[in-house]
Amino acid sequence: MTDLLLHHRRITTIFDLLGDKENDITFSTGWALAKSEVFLENLVGSVFPIARSRETTTIYLQEHAEDGGYTDIEIETNSAHIIIEAKRGWDLPRRTQLNRYARRLKRSVSLRAIVVVAECSPIYAKSKLPDSLDGKPVVYLSWKRLLRIARKSIQSENHTGKQLLRELCGYMEGLMSMQNQTSNIVYVVSLGADRPEWSTLSWIDFVRKKRCYFHPIGIAGWPKEPPNYLGFRYGGKLQSIHHVEKYQVVNDLSKHISEIGTDLDSRDHFLYKL
Repeated sequence: MTDLLLHHRRITTIFDLLGDKENDITFSTGWALAKSEVFLENLVGSVFPIARSRETTTIYLQEHAEDGGYTDIEIETNSAHIIIEAKRGWDLPRRTQLNRYARRLKRSVSLRAIVVVAECSPIYAKSKLPDSLDGKPVVYLSWKRLLRIARKSIQSENHTGKQLLRELCGYMEGLMSMQNQTSNIVYVVSLGADRPEWSTLSWIDFVRKKRCYFHPIGIAGWPKEPPNYLGFRYGGKLQSIHHVEKYQVVNDLSKHISEIGTDLDSRDHFLYKL
């Protein structure tokens, strides 16, 4: 067994040679869609179940338009035009960006849609994304769902297509967080003994008595992706390390923790069960 390393990074699939940035993932997905008709057909079918299969198709990567900006992936067939905006992590595109894409969808075809791909849960995405823009549907597909589509496509592909899609799935599984269960990194938080004005519990009490913790998502240095382990410092030393049994995204903590009042800000938080 021979190991291949690139700048001390292990290469296990052909797509790993590109890298792990957002554009690298986009280009890898675009290449697989162009080379696997089954994957392409299944992806288009997940957006438009009535779309005709095996039409003449053109796939564009980072197409620029006069109104500014680049689309990540555009799929054009005889009857459909799909613009895909791909994000790594829980970030979602702003409505202004989606509006710009909606204006770029071709009027000459009957099936038009914007597809957003990211790592966040469908429930979280639904609360942040519009259902449609100017009559064109906005469809959310998590990377996890896209992986399921790729895996399903392997069954109907030829030998070359099977190998390509297996490589793509291995590459994506290594990159997407999806709360990676193999990660042993501990995110350490310093807790104060004080009691916030909006709570009847202190910060230490949340951990010791309620076996929970929470923080805003992706602002002021807080992580955008949920860690597997949380460590807590107080009294001048590291007191405990907890495995995150589960987490959810909430914007009203008072509905989940009775000791918290309704005057806490309503921004999105990760709420962890320890």
